[in-house]
Amino acid sequence: MTINKRAGRSIKKNIAFYIISIILTMLTSMVIVAAVSTGHTLTKVVDDFVKDYKAEDAEFVTYQPLSDADMEKLEQEYDVILEHSRYKDVNVESGDLKGATIRVFPMPEKLNLCEVRDGHEPGDGEALLTQDFADVHDIKVGDTISLGAYDYKVSAYTTKADYIYMLDKLSGYIDSEKFALVVVDRKEYDKIDADETSYYSIKYNKDNSKEVREKLNEGYVIASYMAATTNTRISMPVNEGDAVTNMATMYAPVMFIIIITLVVMVLGRNIRQEQYLLGTFLALGFSKKQIIRHYMRYGVLPGVVGSVLGLIVSIPLTGVLCRFYIEYDFEKLTYTPTYDVSSIVVALVVPTVLYCAAIAIQAAKLLKKSPVDLLRNTGKDTKTVGVMKKSRAKTQTKMRVRSVIGHPGRSIVTAFGVAVAAFCILTGFIMKDSLDTLMHGGLTSSIKYEYLYRLNSLEEGTPEQGEALFQNYYEVEGKTVQLLAQGISKDSKYFPDKTDGGDALDLDKYYLTSAAAQTYGIKTGDTLTFSNIADLKEHKVTISGIVTDNTHCYLYTGRENATALAGVDSDAYNCIISKDALSLDKDRVASETTMTVTADTMENMMGPMHAIMVIFEIVGVVLGVFVLYLIINMIVAETATNISVMKVLGFSQKEISNRVLNVNHILVCIGYLIGIPAAYMFVKVGYSDTIENYGMLLSPVLTARTLVIGFVLTWVVYEISLLLQKKKISRIDMVEALKENNRNE
Repeated sequence: MTINKRAGRSIKKNIAFYIISIILTMLTSMVIVAAVSTGHTLTKVVDDFVKDYKAEDAEFVTYQPLSDADMEKLEQEYDVILEHSRYKDVNVESGDLKGATIRVFPMPEKLNLCEVRDGHEPGDGEALLTQDFADVHDIKVGDTISLGAYDYKVSAYTTKADYIYMLDKLSGYIDSEKFALVVVDRKEYDKIDADETSYYSIKYNKDNSKEVREKLNEGYVIASYMAATTNTRISMPVNEGDAVTNMATMYAPVMFIIIITLVVMVLGRNIRQEQYLLGTFLALGFSKKQIIRHYMRYGVLPGVVGSVLGLIVSIPLTGVLCRFYIEYDFEKLTYTPTYDVSSIVVALVVPTVLYCAAIAIQAAKLLKKSPVDLLRNTGKDTKTVGVMKKSRAKTQTKMRVRSVIGHPGRSIVTAFGVAVAAFCILTGFIMKDSLDTLMHGGLTSSIKYEYLYRLNSLEEGTPEQGEALFQNYYEVEGKTVQLLAQGISKDSKYFPDKTDGGDALDLDKYYLTSAAAQTYGIKTGDTLTFSNIADLKEHKVTISGIVTDNTHCYLYTGRENATALAGVDSDAYNCIISKDALSLDKDRVASETTMTVTADTMENMMGPMHAIMVIFEIVGVVLGVFVLYLIINMIVAETATNISVMKVLGFSQKEISNRVLNVNHILVCIGYLIGIPAAYMFVKVGYSDTIENYGMLLSPVLTARTLVIGFVLTWVVYEISLLLQKKKISRIDMVEALKENNRNE
């Protein structure tokens, strides 16, 4: 049929539009499938590993030790699993592993089990070794490693359920070259002469955490309690999948919607420009349904081809993303990428349906006109006939103004396209500025001490060395981040003396760090409700101010208030803090923590964030070129007749470009201004869970430098699109364009 031949000719004529539409559709489908599938894969891999290898629900330390009989009685009475966990740190001072810290565990029996890969469980003189460290030092299964006085044959590689994120200290960062785990049998473990750290691991088989904690605190006095949700070694990989999924479900749909909306808008305008052809088809006897079905084919091509290509590309991309996240952040895990069915269905079906629906609606709307009106192309906008009629401005200026005002639909599409490009470009820069600001300005936390020594028991009075501090952890309902109350001694030199508002700190009152305020949604004057981690007893305090600190979730108050909340003597303390290292009795100290958070720490922890920033920039520029090319291509197609007339009148190509292509400079500025708040809000939402995943509060930062660079890049992308379209202007056939009789000016 003639109408079918017309479809092929139309696609060939507008081949650039269809190629760009296919590419944009492919990108949206690829992003939504790969990103969502990666997030779900990470979640499934970690959740399965945590479940299969029985990762603890919490670990705790008590002031009174639990005997084996005590633990057995608690297990039977409360349906829990308890295990006494312990390890020894061996600092290697010679040999190939010189400078490394090797944390040696005895083979666990109940909780925090070890995956054994490429070998067998350790026997006499054998050990399991974590694989990332082994890869860095080129250690193979069967090799012998020397830890100074102790030599072990590596019987297999391992990943321990409570060390999926391989941190030496919870406040540190992964260093696969200097830190590793070794797991040996209990006989070999007992031979090691090194300081031992011990604690209890617990897993709840039913929802009775409160009763168990109350019992433990009553009989043995809990010194510290850390749930798995706040243990970065477990929580970070557990939360990583959700973080990626949240980012995917936020960014992918946004990109999906704006790109599809853009293509739909351009498709709709393309159909409207051919309304005289609709009149011709009606005059030739074609039914309205036939005509609508004919034009819907134009939506099927970019929809189906783009979606299928996007799905094909998303398969290897998902594997790359999974490998990046798992191998960068986690200790070695065995996994197979899985693909999210719902996102695949959406990516395959939605673009085609929306494209076809948009065309059908536009065609049906036009077909309400009579064939005569369609053939005459009536109903055109004539609002601009009198615009600047009496103005003495140059003709070129008048044409530019009338082109923008006289075609509001086209102007909206153009501004929207520029906003999309600006949004993608600015998002990466805002993320980078936020991280730079935190690293260079926000990492200086509110505390001024370098060393914190947590004691094995409560002490009273004033320590001989350092300064006394009382700390106690609390939970806030609905939040996974624990609140740490800091009971400050009077005249302390290690804490801030003013709030953000400039008010002096009164230790009879309560103050939150900015990270805590953001995490718990609290402002000055609000009441904060929290519970003791031991017995879950609820407390309420009024917050008198906020202290800038993006690295710690702290509640500041005096020692008397802090000890009262914990229910201990007002003169008690359980920590000693100091600017310099102290020589304290080892039997007295439970743990030593270095408090400084460095830029190196952030660089290691935020590695995936850096990759995301680079991706945003690349995608932003590529999308910007494609989107603006699509828009400018639409403008050239709609003004083909005017271009032909100007050619007949003898205008040069430069003069034609100035009157046709360069009329939208103001729309570029408007679109860019729209893209700024969109990018800022997008980053703000994306950073909402950084305190939970990374222990750092990231807030969006928009600098003047970013605004300038972003605008320059957007304008460069715009100019590139114009340059590509100038060639199309030179190829427009004057006779054929005039025959189209499709005037829109």
